[in-house]
Amino acid sequence: INVGDLSLIESAFRAMFTEFNRILKPTGRFFMFCDSTSYPVIFRAAYGKFSTALLVWNKGRIGMGREFRKSHELIMHCWKPDTPIFADGVGRPDILDCKPVGDEREHPAQKPVELLKQLLLVCGETIFDPFAGSGSTGVACKELGKDFIGCEIDETYCSNANRRIESTEPQRQLFTQMPTNERQDSMFKENGS
Repeated sequence: INVGDLSLIESAFRAMFTEFNRILKPTGRFFMFCDSTSYPVIFRAAYGKFSTALLVWNKGRIGMGREFRKSHELIMHCWKPDTPIFADGVGRPDILDCKPVGDEREHPAQKPVELLKQLLLVCGETIFDPFAGSGSTGVACKELGKDFIGCEIDETYCSNANRRIESTEPQRQLFTQMPTNERQDSMFKENGS
């Protein structure tokens, strides 16, 4: 890849981020997987439209390459101005440990469901994946009880993604948390107040 190629990619990202800015709620966010070559381009395209942070997916094993081989992938985290700092009240590390998908992969860029679930925990209730691929985001959403909207241009991948999502069972919640005002009302009743 040369600088000319990167400038073409940057204009495509700028157009895409303009649309993301349009469709995201004021508290919305998105994640984009990238590498050390594409990260500067993605950052420049997001600059001024979103706040950003760089996350690292530690795959726990080295890949192909030269003397120093990659054992990670970068994840660009972008959010809008009204997005809460601690969406669910939990602070998290910016290095996420998760093994990559093994031989069972159905798409060359398939991400592990467990990694996506870590990212989706800080997101709202409706998730949009414009590059659904193998459907891992949809599977993670179903397991977390979130609504999912996905797009995939390749009919075979789309069919495989639908099959994976439909065959996924939602995770059962053993406990449900009452909203704060209901808990307080319940405590008053229990105490006889």
